[in-house]
Amino acid sequence: MDKNNNNNNKNYYNRIMQSKYNEFSKIQLETIKNNSKLIEKSICIMIENIKNGKFLIKNNNDSPVRILDIGSSHGRNSITPLNIIISNILKQNPKQCFEVYHEDLPSNDFSRLFNEISQNSQSYLKLSNQIYYYGIGKTFYNQVVPSNSIDYIFSFSASHWSSYNEEFYKNPDSLLMIYRERTPEYTKHCLECLFNNFSSRAKELKNGGIFIITIMNENEDLSPEENTVYQYFKLMKDVWYLMVKDNLVPKEVVEKMMLPINFYKKSEIYQVIDMVEKQEGLKLVSIDQNVQTFHNVELSDLDKAELLFKYINVASEPTIKSFLPGDQRKKDLLYKVFKIKFLTYLKTNKIIPINNLYSYYSIIFEKDC
Repeated sequence: MDKNNNNNNKNYYNRIMQSKYNEFSKIQLETIKNNSKLIEKSICIMIENIKNGKFLIKNNNDSPVRILDIGSSHGRNSITPLNIIISNILKQNPKQCFEVYHEDLPSNDFSRLFNEISQNSQSYLKLSNQIYYYGIGKTFYNQVVPSNSIDYIFSFSASHWSSYNEEFYKNPDSLLMIYRERTPEYTKHCLECLFNNFSSRAKELKNGGIFIITIMNENEDLSPEENTVYQYFKLMKDVWYLMVKDNLVPKEVVEKMMLPINFYKKSEIYQVIDMVEKQEGLKLVSIDQNVQTFHNVELSDLDKAELLFKYINVASEPTIKSFLPGDQRKKDLLYKVFKIKFLTYLKTNKIIPINNLYSYYSIIFEKDC
């Protein structure tokens, strides 16, 4: 194959994936916007801690405020919270210097992230010429920066992702573990995931530093029928089983097909909060439960359903493809067939109500030890 054609195909694929990501980022951005007041509240606490000398090293113009963005992906949804954080600090000290660290897995496309930050007209870089940014390719289940080095950490719409392990993620009826009876092993896994996340952030924070995070929640107040995301992932697996009947995919592949996403129960979240308060010096400042809804009421039910599928599809496609047999070309073809069948199903069957997308907790911690 001609090298130029190869590059053109790669560039075309990158543009398509960027477009898909931009669509998916809208629903995540809603979560961030819903938490803007909490971000401002947490910044006020941090500013007071700086003023009162509560930090191990008191910040000044020559000592940068260091901000850690956990689960940054391609950076688009990092811009909104960073604008809030940095602008509020600049109101107190217009000459303040900043260092921003964007964390995601080593497989993340950091060149796309850097391009987003440098080219986006709304980028936080527009706020000051004293802002420096970096990428960190590590998992957030471990410490990603030196201890006692960070002033402010935020993590939105990321903490639910885990690594696939067949021992824990088993549900032949859905692509998710939500509303699945928890085994002791899976409960232990959830507690360890959440504790490792919180514990690592506690070590990274300076004394007086702030950690704000959203945690996907298996809302026990909602039935499976009321939870739109659950219904969608159950339906997605049903469609894959239809492909089994068509002899397109082996049944055992579909049975194992899972997304390593943890929807934490309320009891698990509070248990881990208690653990890190006692062991890691994090102090709970506030915790609120929220339900993300679908706000665009001008669309028809079918339009809403198709749009939601686009959002969900972008997040889940790479993981689902990893289960499929064959080379990449065959995986892509099978997934294309799946999307056609799923959208056809939406058009020919009763539409799942687009009500409660998912439930999550918004949590603010302060390092206090």
